[in-house]
Amino acid sequence: MTGLGWLYGRDLPLLSLTFARDLTARELLGRMGADLDTLALRSQEDFDDEFGDLLYADDACVVSAGQHGAWAWAWEHGSWQCVVDDRLICDVSVGTAALVLHANEKPMVDFRYAENGRLLTGINTLMGLRPDHYTGCEPHRFDPELHALGAAPDRDDYGPLGHRGLFYRLAEELGVGLPHADLFTNPCFSAELQLRPNVQP
Repeated sequence: MTGLGWLYGRDLPLLSLTFARDLTARELLGRMGADLDTLALRSQEDFDDEFGDLLYADDACVVSAGQHGAWAWAWEHGSWQCVVDDRLICDVSVGTAALVLHANEKPMVDFRYAENGRLLTGINTLMGLRPDHYTGCEPHRFDPELHALGAAPDRDDYGPLGHRGLFYRLAEELGVGLPHADLFTNPCFSAELQLRPNVQP
């Protein structure tokens, strides 16, 4: 299944995904602040042996990464460094484009898009979908796409795709994807993220 198809309808308690266009998985992890001593291409068995006890530890940020088309992806297993502040996505996007998708049980979705070191659009649905909550240099960049997907932000209406599905589809239209097997079956890069200054998981 291509794109983010396997995520639709799944009630995951935590989702923290970072994407970068025209970077390799290793480059993406480097820009996110991976501890290079822990960065390696691992089988799923080796990943479990190396990080199994750390996945949901309060002081650990374990991440897996790979490639889908022109975009590299990084999946944080038990942390949310990608949305603690805007510095991470801005650092990742230097010279290219980057996207962050974060969701939790509140329920809330955080969608951030950056290019060339600048956050262009930030949409956090904790207070709803209304456009007056959007942030970034171009906060309404994706308004036409949201309307085309059936959402009505002015009425706080997510449309037929629902709360998470709307942003999964919006991300897919940018070209991102994360095949299920690449995260859970095939070998992929993994590492621990170093905590960014003044940032806690």
